[in-house]
Amino acid sequence: MKIFFKYITRCMMEKKLRFVLLIIAISLSTGMFVASMGAVNVGINSIVKPQLAQFEDQQIVISSNDKNQLFIDKNDIKLKGIKNLKAEIVASAVEDSKDDSKDTKFVTIRAREKENINDKQLVEGNINDFDGNSCIISKRISSDNKLKINDKVKIFMNGKEQEYTVKAISSNEGVFYPDKSTGYSIIVPYKTLVKEFKAEGKYNFISAKADKDNIKDSVKEFNKNNTKYTAKELFNEDAVKDQMSSFTNVLYVMLIIVAFMSGIIIYGSFKLIVTERLSVIGTFLSQGATRGKVEKILFLESVGYGIVGGIVGDLFGVLGLYLVNYLTSPLKQYGIISKLSVEPKYLAAGMIFAVVLSFISAIIPVKKIRKMQVKDIILNEVSVTNRIGYKRFIAGLTIIIVSVIVYNIKSEAADALCGVFVILSVIGLVLMYPKIIDVISSLLYKVAKGKSKAAVFALNNLRTSKVLMSNVTLIIISLLSVFMMTSVSSSVEKAVTGAYKDMRYDLCISKIQPSDSAEKTTNTEKIIEDIKKNDNIKSTIIHQIQTRAVINNSNYVVEGIDDNYETYNKYFDLNTKYKEEYQKFLQSDDSIMITTAMNKVFKVKVGDKVSVNINGISKKLTVAGIINGKLYNMGQIALVRNNVLKDIYKLKEADQLYLYTDEKHDEAKKELKSVVKKYGATVSTVEEDQKANTEANNQMLIVLSIFSYMAIFIAAIGIFNNISIGFMQRKKEIAVLKSVGMSRWKITEMIIIESILSVVWAVIISVSYVTLGLSLLSRFLNVLNMPLDIEMNFKVVPQYFVASLVIILIATIPALIKNRKLSIIQEIRYE
Repeated sequence: MKIFFKYITRCMMEKKLRFVLLIIAISLSTGMFVASMGAVNVGINSIVKPQLAQFEDQQIVISSNDKNQLFIDKNDIKLKGIKNLKAEIVASAVEDSKDDSKDTKFVTIRAREKENINDKQLVEGNINDFDGNSCIISKRISSDNKLKINDKVKIFMNGKEQEYTVKAISSNEGVFYPDKSTGYSIIVPYKTLVKEFKAEGKYNFISAKADKDNIKDSVKEFNKNNTKYTAKELFNEDAVKDQMSSFTNVLYVMLIIVAFMSGIIIYGSFKLIVTERLSVIGTFLSQGATRGKVEKILFLESVGYGIVGGIVGDLFGVLGLYLVNYLTSPLKQYGIISKLSVEPKYLAAGMIFAVVLSFISAIIPVKKIRKMQVKDIILNEVSVTNRIGYKRFIAGLTIIIVSVIVYNIKSEAADALCGVFVILSVIGLVLMYPKIIDVISSLLYKVAKGKSKAAVFALNNLRTSKVLMSNVTLIIISLLSVFMMTSVSSSVEKAVTGAYKDMRYDLCISKIQPSDSAEKTTNTEKIIEDIKKNDNIKSTIIHQIQTRAVINNSNYVVEGIDDNYETYNKYFDLNTKYKEEYQKFLQSDDSIMITTAMNKVFKVKVGDKVSVNINGISKKLTVAGIINGKLYNMGQIALVRNNVLKDIYKLKEADQLYLYTDEKHDEAKKELKSVVKKYGATVSTVEEDQKANTEANNQMLIVLSIFSYMAIFIAAIGIFNNISIGFMQRKKEIAVLKSVGMSRWKITEMIIIESILSVVWAVIISVSYVTLGLSLLSRFLNVLNMPLDIEMNFKVVPQYFVASLVIILIATIPALIKNRKLSIIQEIRYE
């Protein structure tokens, strides 16, 4: 048995380059498999760690059922289902910077009694005289802002300037853990801040730990025993999983493509292995070994490749998870990376995946030994030809026709099916194209006959060689993945640009801090008043409120609008396509407009009522219209009039204020920034918003592009293998051609023409199909609430044609070298 495994190991290592190529193909697929499974947990950990640290491992937050009661007396709370109750006042502010060119820094003020401050975390100073306008800051902010003990921290809260003296500096633990240069926390004495809010003995942020093993059970018990208050989980893991699901779904789709291409490479490699070892296999058979024993040796070799590829692939997967972990770590700029823990089950699953992939991909070439004659195997007389029939062509054509029919059916079910038919139509294409090449090459063969021997043989070889057809398949799949990704990217950019052209504004004021509940005038109203008073700002304001709401038990964004909203938002076609519904909506005080994407869930008609819950206040609103939300917030947006949000749901502050201006945008922005900064607000131009939106969309597209390039890399490996296989299978034919007078240079020319024709055919077939593939993909995106018309980006075709040509010509070099060393006598000695 030891000799048996030693022989298999020697066979694996005999061709070191092929060994490396096979391991790369298997390990890339395995690495993607491991990374896809672990990405969700890594993303959750990166989000959870800062939140848990910031809330000092508290798990539950408690609020009043009376939305007008912002401050709570903690003594009224019954400790049922909870423990370790912590209470504080939390307020928002911004740093008072004299330099308007700098970005706004947001400050979270946390007012606590001394007994609730962990003095063990202090690295400088103390809290012995922690009273009045004293504060504690973190070591990180002390370094960033160059602050020392007794230095002043100036901030704006509710539009009023305040000044605090640094009495202590804490390590970056607890509430200070997520501190960054753009936003940080300070701790101040409770008695100082409570005067601002006139809420003696009360708090607006109360948290606790669960008293049971299951947090949901603790929340349920608390809510049962506290009718005036509601407990909720501080962190919702399901919501984070939903956010990560779109990313992981993309990873799995790309995994299917990469695994399929890797399978083709392993299949081709074992065809080459079987071809190279025909003489050895013949010797085994002549000495009494059964075909089953020979197959067992080859299958064990495939398992060996799978084990090595699995080990390397697990390492790639862990490296991929390290990369995801690094990219999602919120404090990486400070060298703080979330601790990565890879579950052993992912590595075990990756190893199994690698072995199964390698084994399954080797089945067909290994089993083909059964169809060979023993005499031919012993004499190495096996020849391989590819007679292309019409069965595969008809099957492929049928799939393509069905794909077109499904695309033309206008229904939600057809939209979902289009996702399946994106893959099925590619399979149909792969089944269909060999016969097309066969027929056209036959015609070209007749035309070229007598003119160029190299071209004639190349045309004939391309249509009769399965290996050369495999090259075309690999190039087609890699080109389709690249064409689709680049087309999606350019279409998204075009859609975003078009959307911003329809959003008629110049400047946006956002992140307005909420005003003190005791204030009669909101910060939004103060900003509007200050802008009107400033003679240097020539702007028209469009007022807008945006908030989260529960509509028919689902979470959505609600946009509050004024009567002039349609002059700002042309994207929704409110004054054209939906003019009648929009006018009725404006005249009603209890109506709502929803989108077609939302109505896939609601399934209501105009005139029906939906339940809208905002800040615990629930009311049924009448659906005045159902509009196409397009890509605006993924189509998940509802419109409600601002007076309804203010009067019924008691909302005060706007999330955004949109403005027109006659000035240059940058100059107007600079003037506005000096006005709004004391309210914690930021100003951006329409150009900046468009750029930020495009960059946010491109992050996912960059990931997809990486996998597209990976597909090209894997295709290159496969092409390298296939060209070697093709040469091995045709050595005798090439020797015969040489023996009848065909020169070495003509054979070199023939091999090069074969390679060029493979790329030309792949590009022609890919470009011919890609419009159908993109059309099906566009329909499927409707299911994901991404209504996007994807148009083929033909500008990239020439560059990828050249890239594919370079790759295949480089892969042809080893075959050309072998051609020079080919011995005519050795190859046709038995003829």
